[in-house]
Amino acid sequence: MGRRRDHKPDGRAARTADGFDNFTARLGLGQDNALAASGYRRGNVLSRDRQALDAMYRTSWIVGRMVDVVAEDMLRGGIDIQTDLAPGKVDELLRALRRLGVNSALSRAIKWGRLYGGALALMLIDGADPSQPLSPADLQQGSFLGLHVLDRHQVVPSLEVVSSLGPKLGLPLSYTVNDSKGMAATSRWHHSRVIRFVGVDLPYYDRLAELGWGASVVERAYDRILALDSSTHGAANLMLRSYLRVVGVDGLREILAAGGQAEKALLKMFTMIRELQTNEGLTLLDAKDNFQTYNWTFAGVSEALQSFAEQIAGATGIPLVRLLGQSPKGFSTGEADLRSYYDTIATQQDDDLRPAYETLLPILSRSLWGEPLPAGTRFEFRDLWQVSETDKSTIATADAQSVAGLYAAGLVSESQALAELRITGRITGRWTGLSDEDIQAASATSAPAPSAEHEQLPGLAAPGDEPTPQEISLNGAQVASMVSIVQQVGAGQLPRDSGVQMLMASFTMTRGQAEEIMGDVGRGFTPSEAEADA
Repeated sequence: MGRRRDHKPDGRAARTADGFDNFTARLGLGQDNALAASGYRRGNVLSRDRQALDAMYRTSWIVGRMVDVVAEDMLRGGIDIQTDLAPGKVDELLRALRRLGVNSALSRAIKWGRLYGGALALMLIDGADPSQPLSPADLQQGSFLGLHVLDRHQVVPSLEVVSSLGPKLGLPLSYTVNDSKGMAATSRWHHSRVIRFVGVDLPYYDRLAELGWGASVVERAYDRILALDSSTHGAANLMLRSYLRVVGVDGLREILAAGGQAEKALLKMFTMIRELQTNEGLTLLDAKDNFQTYNWTFAGVSEALQSFAEQIAGATGIPLVRLLGQSPKGFSTGEADLRSYYDTIATQQDDDLRPAYETLLPILSRSLWGEPLPAGTRFEFRDLWQVSETDKSTIATADAQSVAGLYAAGLVSESQALAELRITGRITGRWTGLSDEDIQAASATSAPAPSAEHEQLPGLAAPGDEPTPQEISLNGAQVASMVSIVQQVGAGQLPRDSGVQMLMASFTMTRGQAEEIMGDVGRGFTPSEAEADA
């Protein structure tokens, strides 16, 4: 067997260059060409330069949008809590989140995590030692006072890391605060008492170099941001040179060299030209002088700026309609881009915000009522897609009909129906007038659910409690179905009694109301010819 060419008898490894090559045309990364000279290297780590990031955030609106938009969208919709708590307590829990500024603090923590690469939200608990592990069962009522946000430059992570198995394995065990107004200097906070956010997750060794933090979202798009801002300022400067007027003066060099009265006369002449050169003015020149104008076009500048903006949008994952507030062009409505972006936000909410709320809600429950949340309590983030008023009305109608059907069938009580309407009203803005007192009053006075001994079909009104025609809410399809039944009876295809029973079984009405709708149709029923032949 032949020996490989890259084998060295002395044991040294030889460098091989695999891939496409064309020696004659000098194509490929192994040849001497401009593309082969390109590459990536580690430059200045922008995430460690706080002053540069501060300057960019304060002066560059595009950097501000990159940092703020995602954080604001992650908190904008809020959460819906599904629990066995009374609806009033759920509302109290949500009000406490707003009153204590929890949502706004989480938004700031996400912003500074995205800008600097990391941030902490410290849980402020009255009377507790922040250096000790947090035990929610030991919290006193009224002890949770909110969150305090610090960026990565205001704290020092400990070299000791969490060794217990779990999602925080390998993260710093504690953090020492070194720069925070109003807090004790060099105070140490246990990892269980902080909520941690990072910008861009880094590989293991890079994360070690950053003391466990991530990278700024600005760092990846830094060169594109420079390209966009430089091009924008360059285009603005070109506007000042879009219309040039050139005057050729005979003997200009001699006049400037001589100075004195000759130079003053020259300046006086151009002052007069500027004053008189209007739509109705004249431009006076010496017979040997000449005057020319040059107009410049800016074709392609707008497309270049748009291309830079699109690259930034791609680097940040924020569509142009949200990043720049730019209206979609052409046949695109931007809806598909926004829906894809909202899906990305939903993923980030599950990764970053869900652990935060899972930590905060039990603490807030202990602080408000001195008791834990009921078992099985969960929450979901509300959809960021804004529902129109027409859609809200349609959803509210469908919800009301669904709840009314369940109540009429005896599957839920009146108080449960009212509570469900109140919960669904958080999305549609309806049923806001239902209070805890209304639900409790309905619970105390509501009749028991219909039983089988009454021989009452599901969906029918109870005896003596006939709904009025105004209480029977029918949609277009239901009305068409009702008319079809009456027409079949009138055509002799159905017996009258069968039609009445179908109306009673299909709609919430009694026999008397079904008879009234049927009228005189079908009296003296005789089978149709087709049925008689059969």
